[in-house]
Amino acid sequence: MSLETFFSVSEQTMQFLLSVVLGAGLGIVYDCFRVFRILFPPARKTGAVCAGDIVFMIISGAAVFLFAVTFCRSQVRFFSVIGALLGFILYILTIGNFITGILKAIVSAVCKILQKVYSAVFAPVVNYTKGICLKSFNKFVHSYENEEKTK
Repeated sequence: MSLETFFSVSEQTMQFLLSVVLGAGLGIVYDCFRVFRILFPPARKTGAVCAGDIVFMIISGAAVFLFAVTFCRSQVRFFSVIGALLGFILYILTIGNFITGILKAIVSAVCKILQKVYSAVFAPVVNYTKGICLKSFNKFVHSYENEEKTK
């Protein structure tokens, strides 16, 4: 029993098509990172974005490696890497942008609802508490000042 070293044209075609699907899957993973950036926009884009990109590159590298081990007899083939890149680009430029736009709209709507809930429910409580604190602060400060004057 010997291992074949060459792939037939049909095997190469199947590997290419599967690598395009792999690239689309990596696009979905990247969308998760994009959603995280939408929900929690970093104050400084450099650190958090860089860390996320490094994590995504590690995930992508592991996925391509596992793909090669599983479908390509542990050989990283140039056409499978190109297929994964093509699938990723096609996903991001088509479905990915559509999904990201929808998610931005959802996040914006949820933020507006939460702002209305805050202004209706929590803002009066905060203002009332702030008023009580200011009154008690003024009362204690004035009593302390009066006490200091009598000494």
